[in-house]
Amino acid sequence: MTGQKRRGSLPRLLKQEIIQDYLSGRKSSYMLSIEHGITINSINKMVNRYKQKNLFIFENQLSTPIMGRKKKSTPENLNWKLENEELKRQLNLAQLKLEGYQIMGDILQEEYGIDLLKKSEARQSSDSKSDTQK
Repeated sequence: MTGQKRRGSLPRLLKQEIIQDYLSGRKSSYMLSIEHGITINSINKMVNRYKQKNLFIFENQLSTPIMGRKKKSTPENLNWKLENEELKRQLNLAQLKLEGYQIMGDILQEEYGIDLLKKSEARQSSDSKSDTQK
């Protein structure tokens, strides 16, 4: 692709691919800029928006201990820590599944014109109509 893209003109799947390539370290913003014809500034904004929306994923990478001292570990504290880690793992897995479902929905929409999120009007069957009218 050559030329600069208009804001909001990129398909969602392409944006996700660009963000994943950048965050995984596979490609730099410069490489992505050349590959997709987008400014480095636009790529950085996309990544920053994604990080803001998904701040809870990046919190662990940003947090540092306030004090250098470690608290004495007790069996109860260890159990809480283990449970906390398991819950974080489950949350991350659920987020990955959700992202996968969103991508599948996007593919269904783009390729087949099927919108899973669109609410269709409920229709009453003729059998149930006659039952309720009696």
